[in-house]
Amino acid sequence: MAIIITLADATVVTLTVLFLAFVYQNRRKFTSTKYPPGPPGLPLVGCAFENPSSEKQPYKGWRELYGPISHFRLLTQDVFVLNTHRLAFELLDKRANTYADRPRQVMCAELISWNRAIALAPAGTRHRKYRKLVNSILSPNATKRLWPFLEVIRQVIAMNIVNIIYGPESIVKGENRGSECQAVGFSKQDMEKYIHDADEAQTLFAKALVPFAYIVDWIPWLQFLPESTPFVSFKKKARQARENLVKLTMFPYTKVRERIAMGLPQISYVDHCFTTTPDPTPEDEESIAWTAMSAYTGGSDTTIAAIKTAFFAASLHPEAQALAQLELDQIVGQERMPEINDRPNLPYVTAFVNECMRLIPVAPIAVPHRAMKDETIDEYFIPKGAIIIPNIREMLRDPDIYESPLSFDPVRFLPTTGTPTHPDIKGRTELNIGSLPYGFGRRICPGMHLADSGVWLYVSTLLWAYHVSMVDDDGSIVKDRVAEWESAQFSSGAVQYPLPFKVKLVPRSSAVESLLRNAWDDL
Repeated sequence: MAIIITLADATVVTLTVLFLAFVYQNRRKFTSTKYPPGPPGLPLVGCAFENPSSEKQPYKGWRELYGPISHFRLLTQDVFVLNTHRLAFELLDKRANTYADRPRQVMCAELISWNRAIALAPAGTRHRKYRKLVNSILSPNATKRLWPFLEVIRQVIAMNIVNIIYGPESIVKGENRGSECQAVGFSKQDMEKYIHDADEAQTLFAKALVPFAYIVDWIPWLQFLPESTPFVSFKKKARQARENLVKLTMFPYTKVRERIAMGLPQISYVDHCFTTTPDPTPEDEESIAWTAMSAYTGGSDTTIAAIKTAFFAASLHPEAQALAQLELDQIVGQERMPEINDRPNLPYVTAFVNECMRLIPVAPIAVPHRAMKDETIDEYFIPKGAIIIPNIREMLRDPDIYESPLSFDPVRFLPTTGTPTHPDIKGRTELNIGSLPYGFGRRICPGMHLADSGVWLYVSTLLWAYHVSMVDDDGSIVKDRVAEWESAQFSSGAVQYPLPFKVKLVPRSSAVESLLRNAWDDL
């Protein structure tokens, strides 16, 4: 006897199978397993229609709203947000092996190929090789060999500050990336093109990094459809972004190889790699190229954001600015610029930098981790495959650690006033916020020591060189600084900084201005 199956029958069967598969896959979730609090979402789909990760300032206020750890679902994907440093340290540092991996991100990591860069490389052989290569020059001890490079950074800083005389908004708009280009090892003539390509790549990266930002992240098999297929516009966007990323990666590598072949070595990351690996294999060359690209893209926007924040904080807190300048005058004087060796003798300047990084962290949300096995923390269950998001902004505004956490107060970091206590993390010193802004565990930024030194040099040179004041549209100095601070608007996305504002810069002396110009001529 023939069996006739109608469309309605097929639909019912299909939906039933999908439902049973969903229940089986999520059987733990329908038991007494305890999950942290968080936005409830809808049955079956969770928060898929209102993805908290896509908000302008994601997870802001979640520590107060939900507590130390929060949880939500995107369809069947569990997402945990860590809102305190204690929990982040317990999970991501103490249990680093379990959380060393990155979540699968089809658009960002696979289609655009950011998984070939160190930040999103899956846990495994390639990632270990990348970190070993980068640590050979950027580890705490190895970084000492880069003091000459830091002098180059100092000169580039001087050049950029001189340019402010002719365009006071240039830095607060972000037009300042010289030192990162020098870091990967090519000349000033090559910078403009590279910066343009890098900006394009970084803009799309910030969007694609958001969990489930594209439909292909929800339905991975869509990546196999032809680019001409309707409703898969992401394919063309991914192809163009991938081509730009590869070009961005190979451009500095090729330029440095050409320069070295002409017998013109420099102090740079790529030069160092070729010195230690004189006969690189194709695999070595790929590793050098992709880690060099990571060094630039990982440091450019974050450095710019830190500079904008320093301008913003100094312009609205003249008392703090004056104290930092008094210390600089006593230790450095006005006959030379600040140097990295001055740092131990400038505790207030260091405290000023730390407070900028604390109150307005350049990366308010760290790149997500992935749980590689089932875990529990504070009686909460974390299933294998869960996405773990460190909420850096909430950690650095924790009232249990920082008194009046929303106030700008560098004094909190001075040793005589009771330094905030943190979990003991290797490499952390008492007078700064240490590695917290740079991530956790095996995914901590390998260039954090050089980045930290670079930011310190930028900010100390700015404070040494200029009086900074915020002005209104008429050019008058803003009087209600408290209101301006409280109403400030900040960027959204992976990197946070104050949105464009106007500043007035007055050289602190003619000797300072002359010294800055001479430093540019020496480059």
